[in-house]
Amino acid sequence: MSTEEGGYAAAAAQRLRLTGICRQLGKIAEQIGDTGAESLVSDILDRMDTDAFYVMVVGDFKRGKSTFVNALLGAQVLPVKAVPATAVITEVKFGDAPAAQLWKEDAVSPESVAPERLVELITVNNKAHDQRNPYVKAEVIWPLELCRNNVVLVDSPGLNDHESRDEITLGYLRKADAVIFLQHAIAPMSMDETQFLSSYLEAYDPFFVFTYFDAIDDHERGEVTAAARHRITALRGEERDEGRFFFVDGKTALRARIAGDTAAYDSSGVAALESALERYLATERHKVKVLAPARALRGLARELDRNIPHELAMLDSRTGELERRWESAQQPLRELQAQARQITMDVDNQTRMLQERVENLLGGFLAAVADEAPVVAGDVPLTTKLGMNPLKLKERVEQVAGEIAAGTAKRIEEKVAQWVSGSLEPVIVQDLEKLAERLNAELGSFEARLDQLRVDLTGVTGAAAAGERQQEPPLARFLAGVGGFVLGGVAGGMVGAQFGVKEALRALLPTMAIAMVWLFTPFGLPTLIAGLVIQGIVQSNMAGGRLETKMREAVGREMATQIRLEAPKQARSAAKSFTNETMRPLTESINSGLSSRIEELTRSVATAQETREQGAEAVGRRRSELEQLDQQVRRTGEDLDDLVDELVRL
Repeated sequence: MSTEEGGYAAAAAQRLRLTGICRQLGKIAEQIGDTGAESLVSDILDRMDTDAFYVMVVGDFKRGKSTFVNALLGAQVLPVKAVPATAVITEVKFGDAPAAQLWKEDAVSPESVAPERLVELITVNNKAHDQRNPYVKAEVIWPLELCRNNVVLVDSPGLNDHESRDEITLGYLRKADAVIFLQHAIAPMSMDETQFLSSYLEAYDPFFVFTYFDAIDDHERGEVTAAARHRITALRGEERDEGRFFFVDGKTALRARIAGDTAAYDSSGVAALESALERYLATERHKVKVLAPARALRGLARELDRNIPHELAMLDSRTGELERRWESAQQPLRELQAQARQITMDVDNQTRMLQERVENLLGGFLAAVADEAPVVAGDVPLTTKLGMNPLKLKERVEQVAGEIAAGTAKRIEEKVAQWVSGSLEPVIVQDLEKLAERLNAELGSFEARLDQLRVDLTGVTGAAAAGERQQEPPLARFLAGVGGFVLGGVAGGMVGAQFGVKEALRALLPTMAIAMVWLFTPFGLPTLIAGLVIQGIVQSNMAGGRLETKMREAVGREMATQIRLEAPKQARSAAKSFTNETMRPLTESINSGLSSRIEELTRSVATAQETREQGAEAVGRRRSELEQLDQQVRRTGEDLDDLVDELVRL
């Protein structure tokens, strides 16, 4: 068995083991009568069954993306031409028999097609370049081992070919868990590719794949590979992308797979990349996707383990004693409920304050950067010359105005990306760290009062696993226990459950940048600016050697005006998107956790009272059942501790 196969086997075994533990805890929760815990188990099982891992192939048009994916498939399935070919997002999923489906926008269900028809149906219409494809997504079902463990391989339309296809690719990038960034080995890291890496892939650790390596002479390959690595490490640091550079010959790989020529496939470089992907998917991917539910289940097991001794004690209390204690507990219980509401309100208030802070800072920066637009427009390099032919003046003016507007927008986008990572990110990190500290204090106080209320009701102190639980901060216990399943993103970062806060923000801040993509890319604001400038130029009949200068001035002024007008709306939209995707799940999880803890206390008292009313025989049966469940929960908790330790060491 190969290392990769062994990794997959171990990952599959751990996932199966975790699923078994999850189902066992669900049965225990059902027997105890804890509906909140049952609901959490159901959510985790659904997520483990359906939570796909998206590996997206991106790059400029004509970089060999579809050829590369075809090489992995071992067949000519996706369109490949000497001109831009892929028009829609294509998802490759595992299946024993090859099949294909096509989705139209707003369609309830897809159309099934033969895989060999995909080339015909999803190829770019180069005779009508502006025409959108009638389909928005293709799905290919294929017996590709790489995708067997719920992995989805995504082929995307090439960037910088057409605005509509850029929109498709950049919009879908939000879903990507991992990225394969394809470039041409002869001319890697162009200005567009450098800008794309800096602006949109900062959150990822991409696999950098350089295609057409066969076109480079053997004696030049060392220099080419060194130059490509240097351009990326200069942007991202020497160690960050170690082991992520691959130089491949996609066409040879495809022909070799079709012919069954293993030696040729190995020599193409694609085999080494495929092995690296398999190792990644069997370890890092597996760790990310399984560690979060494992920790959530461990939190659940600890909550169940701590509740059972209290219910046992209530069964054994003297006649009338439980009722008297419960009556005395009503005022402390109301105070606990009020504290829970106050904590939820505090989180809501902190979320609103963070959203306003992001909106104000971003809006202010956009307004300030607008002042730089005229200077930037004056320095944009041009490939089109105006010339002196009056018959072609309008056409050339359109081309030049478009170049100036697009170049200005790209430079401004780079400034925004640098500001987000250099200025906005530290502010958000600081605010989140303060919020985490405050929440830990408030939730710690809530848990202490809840524990005291349990002790007052039952007389039981030091419930099982309580000491062990203290190793985790209160916020971590709320997010990993019956309170919810929000261990990724900003919530996970805040409690150190998976990443640090700064690491979590690497995945969150690009979401805010992509939310503004229409404004700062050639298919948004620049198109508007170019149109306005062209209209003014043509109407004024300007000509002569200063025409280009006038156009630059006009583009700069119009760009500055439009950015100032749009800045408040864009800042508000981006800030709202940021909080909705990061802070709202945190608030909902904490609110759920607070409510479920109070509900569980109330349920256990009601169950104990009902059982006691049924007589000594019912009490004996329930006591025996709870004692058995307590042993099962302890064993399950130990299994989860072992599994989490194994995952952390991966």
